[in-house]
Amino acid sequence: DLGEQSFDTFRLDYYSTDRGGLPRSPREAAQRNLEICQSFARDFRPGKQNLLLFGAPGLGKTFLSACIARVVSEDGFSVVYDTAGHIFSQFEAAKFRRDDVDEPDESVERCMACDLLILDDLGTEMTTAFVQSALYQIVNTRLMERRSTIISTNLTPGELARRYTPQIASRIEGEYTLLPFAGEDIRRLKKEWAQGN
Repeated sequence: DLGEQSFDTFRLDYYSTDRGGLPRSPREAAQRNLEICQSFARDFRPGKQNLLLFGAPGLGKTFLSACIARVVSEDGFSVVYDTAGHIFSQFEAAKFRRDDVDEPDESVERCMACDLLILDDLGTEMTTAFVQSALYQIVNTRLMERRSTIISTNLTPGELARRYTPQIASRIEGEYTLLPFAGEDIRRLKKEWAQGN
């Protein structure tokens, strides 16, 4: 369920214009991220591009991911959109369900074979050796098979390298377009603005 998210309802006025010594203000970064996401969705071809959306919670990463999912699926491509934690639990369940049967698991196959996989909220799951292995398998296999992936996370690329592995971080930094999000929590701002009116 993609709810009401659409590029038309993405509001830049939630982002500050104050640069605070940074190369871009939160609004300039959000404008750039919006344009890249719109272009990604409009011109989507499997394997053409991958995205890493990262920054603190409540800055629009999941919203823009859902906008992309809507447009790409409406254009007839197969999209799997799920939280990283749920996808990893499906991989783990499939591993233990196999019991000497060499048939691929349907939920794992869907994640690996879809035109676009959106892995939301990476970093909120328990990080285990199995999760590291599953993430490497997802990232590496989909790159080799030229299938597009979007990852959204509250972790910086440096934190990704520390939490998972440098090999995973290297593939993501080398093969994904990095979209940093900055600013104040939009959920909190919406609440404050609603109370102020």
